[in-house]
Amino acid sequence: MADKQKGVLFAVLGSLMFGLSPVFVRLVLDYVNVATMNLLFTLFASLCFVVAFVVFRKAAYFRSIIGNWRKVGLISLFSAAGSLLYTYGILLYGPVNATFLVQFTVAFTILFGITFFKERFTWLEGAGILVAVVGVFVLAYGNLSLETVGTLVLLGAALFFASANTLSKAYVKNVSPVALAGGNSMFVFLFIAIFAVLSGRLETAFPSETILYAFLGSVTGVVLSFVLFFKALEVYAVSKTATIRTIEPFLTAIFSFAILALIPTANQLVGGVLIVIGVTALSLTKE
Repeated sequence: MADKQKGVLFAVLGSLMFGLSPVFVRLVLDYVNVATMNLLFTLFASLCFVVAFVVFRKAAYFRSIIGNWRKVGLISLFSAAGSLLYTYGILLYGPVNATFLVQFTVAFTILFGITFFKERFTWLEGAGILVAVVGVFVLAYGNLSLETVGTLVLLGAALFFASANTLSKAYVKNVSPVALAGGNSMFVFLFIAIFAVLSGRLETAFPSETILYAFLGSVTGVVLSFVLFFKALEVYAVSKTATIRTIEPFLTAIFSFAILALIPTANQLVGGVLIVIGVTALSLTKE
C-alpha cells in the first residue's frame, strides 16, 4: 500500500475514534467537572500506554519520550489547553455542536502547513478541501446559538489543537508515533493534574459508571485516535490529514444519535454528505 493510501486509512480510522470520543465526554461530564474529566481520560490513557510498553517490551519508547521530553512536553501543553477548552464547549453546547465549531482546527492547520512546511495542493485537492469546509458550515448553520465568549472558547481550542498538530508533524520523524502518543498522554495528564489541584477543581466522589465511560473515552479519544493520527502524519501531509478529520462532526452526529438519542438535523445530514464528498475527492487525488 502506497504512503498516501496508508495516510488516508490511518486518518479515517483516527477520525472514527475522535468522532466517538465526544459522546463519552458528554456522559462523563454528567457526573464530574471539566478538569476532573480530562484528568480521568488522560490517567487511563497513560496507564494503557505504560502497560502496552511494558507488555510488548518497548523500553525504547520510554527512552524516546525521556530523550525528547521538551518536544513532547510542548505538544502536550498545547493539547492540554485545547482539551480543556474543547470539553468545556461540549459541556455548554453538546458533543455535536462543539465538534462542528472546533473543525476550525482544519483551517488553522492548513494555514500552518502551508506556512511552515511549504505544502501545496492540486486543484482537485483544493476543491475537496473547499467542499469539506463548506460542509462544516452547513452542519453548523442554524444549529448553533453561541455567545461571543463561547465562540472564542472553541476557536481557542481549535487554535491550540492546530498548533499541536503542526508541532507533531515537525517532531514525528524523530519520535515514534506510538511513543509520541504515549508521551503526549502522560504529559497532558501531568499538566491537567497540576491545573486541577492548584485551581481546586479536582473531584474525587463520583458514580462507578463514570469510570467506565472515562475508560472507553480515553481508549478511543486519547489512545487509538492519537496513535492513528500520528501514524498518518508519518506518511501524509499535515494539512491533508487534518482535512480528512473534517468527517468527525458527521461521525459524532451518528454516534450521538445511536448512544445519546440525539436526532441529527437536516443541516447535519447535508453537511455530513458534503464533508464525505470533500474527503473522498481529497483521497482520490494523486500526489
